[in-house]
Amino acid sequence: MIAQKFRLHRWRVQKLLKQPNSKKIGFFIVKYKPNRLLYNRWAIVISKKVEKRAVIRNLKRRQIYESIRLQTKAHLEDKVDFHFDLVLIPYKEIVSCNYEKIGQNTRDILKFLLSIKS
Repeated sequence: MIAQKFRLHRWRVQKLLKQPNSKKIGFFIVKYKPNRLLYNRWAIVISKKVEKRAVIRNLKRRQIYESIRLQTKAHLEDKVDFHFDLVLIPYKEIVSCNYEKIGQNTRDILKFLLSIKS
């Protein structure tokens, strides 16, 4: 899991879901909004339509958060001044994919964010 300061509060997630800025990257819909902090803040929303069982939804959410944590730890040398609040909404295919594919998708999301910043 990522640290609490890197996660979005529930009310911010609800506001961000209404924002028009979104992009489909891999197995995710990424909703984003710039923030004025020195780091990105993340949230993952997995609905019951994706998977009926809460155990599987929680497993995938933990895998996604762990992948984000490892990817951001590897990209700490990218000192940039522009950061985002992000909500990841996975598609149904996330249930059948393995951890390596999730890691690749989070790398693609970070590359997308770097392309926005420049």
